[in-house]
Amino acid sequence: MHKIILDTDPGIDDALAILLLATSSEIELKAITVTHGNTTVDKCLANAIQIADLAGIRNIPIAKGANQPLIGKLQIAEETHGDTGLGYAKLPPSNYPIHSNNASQLIVELVKKYPGEITILGIGPVTNIALALISNPEIKPLIKDVVLMAGSFEYAGNASPVAEYNVFCDPYALQVLINANLDLTIIPLDVTYQCLFTKEHLAELQNCKKDIYEFISDSTRFYMEFHQEYQNITGCAINDPLVVAYLLNRELLELMECYVEVNLHKGNFYGKTSADRFSTLGLAPNAKVATQVDVPAFMKLFIDRMHKL
Repeated sequence: MHKIILDTDPGIDDALAILLLATSSEIELKAITVTHGNTTVDKCLANAIQIADLAGIRNIPIAKGANQPLIGKLQIAEETHGDTGLGYAKLPPSNYPIHSNNASQLIVELVKKYPGEITILGIGPVTNIALALISNPEIKPLIKDVVLMAGSFEYAGNASPVAEYNVFCDPYALQVLINANLDLTIIPLDVTYQCLFTKEHLAELQNCKKDIYEFISDSTRFYMEFHQEYQNITGCAINDPLVVAYLLNRELLELMECYVEVNLHKGNFYGKTSADRFSTLGLAPNAKVATQVDVPAFMKLFIDRMHKL
């Protein structure tokens, strides 16, 4: 069984990832750590505890983390996710308790408690994870692995012409992870943007629990409108659930080991991730990058699991 820390910035697709985690008995969720990203960290935290209530998650520590990147200005994406971060969805206020430690401290605490057992899933800017590594570098060899929704290698960016949003928000934090010699897997837009959730998929969820269906319908309707208006895409890319699904079925993705860099130079290519897929630089691989995805299998897994909530 996978012991997981989910580091997240909910976020419509983050919310769907949390719902998928809640259905997954193969995964032992140890904590949810919240960061800035799709909206402010305070709104993301409110969303995280409300989604936990919706999903029936109980007694899992949820901690507030970084409210800004390591370097640079805060970025938010409310044009993509709505003023609250959850599109048109409305969830009741939650009394879910917030953990007394901040997110990076909780990451350190759990990695030390379960040495060699914790997988960190990062589906937002990775500031919290970077802060944990900077403050307590001794945890690096204790982390089992890190799996990120991050980057865009051969696909266009969604935050700039070349940069994926999570990386664009804090590329310096991603560089900390790359430098840490972790077992690092990166699931980029190259594969997640093949996983488009459509009105036809939504129709398959009509027999789900009523509040689950309504939440998915109301949140993704906003997301679909954004994709149509800004990217001329029918449907919406449910990027973050693919990271969870990969842990449930490793055959969903094909991976390539390669040397990866992130561009930290201000300008048009800031936050661009690059992978040396043909080893032209002669440098040792420092990450595994997803290059292919079984879209029908992923969509079926997601829809089947939503019926279990």
